[in-house]
Amino acid sequence: MSKGYIICVDDEVSVLETLAEQLLARFGESHIIETASSAEEALSLIDEIISSNDIVELIVSDQVMPGMKGDRFLEQVHHRLPDAIKILLTGQAGLDSAIYAINNGGLSRYVEKPWNIDELSKDIKDLLDKFRQNLENQHLIQALNRRIIELESQ
Repeated sequence: MSKGYIICVDDEVSVLETLAEQLLARFGESHIIETASSAEEALSLIDEIISSNDIVELIVSDQVMPGMKGDRFLEQVHHRLPDAIKILLTGQAGLDSAIYAINNGGLSRYVEKPWNIDELSKDIKDLLDKFRQNLENQHLIQALNRRIIELESQ
């Protein structure tokens, strides 16, 4: 299987760099780690990846950013990539934004800053394993459906 994409979104450069370095160290062999400093930049990046027929598997987004907030960004991502894993990362815990992201953005996890990288990595690994299993199941179902059509046409 080709490398999937993990996208980190945060307007704080130091947070973005730290998160990307940590994820690269743990998932760099199986994934391409990309960063964006705003929701708008991340949406453009996602569109580029999709147009290249590559797969965005995971998005980690900060909640509090200038312009579009993380929960609203994840809602837009969810419309484009309903199966992608979405994690909301925030230093300012807010139940309203978490509820909104869960209900409208297909949120998989809500993580408070500062995060524990071991716990976050374990959660991400489990979520990525589930994502890839679901993807494999979809491919098998498509192959089975093609074979059924072939048999029915004979």
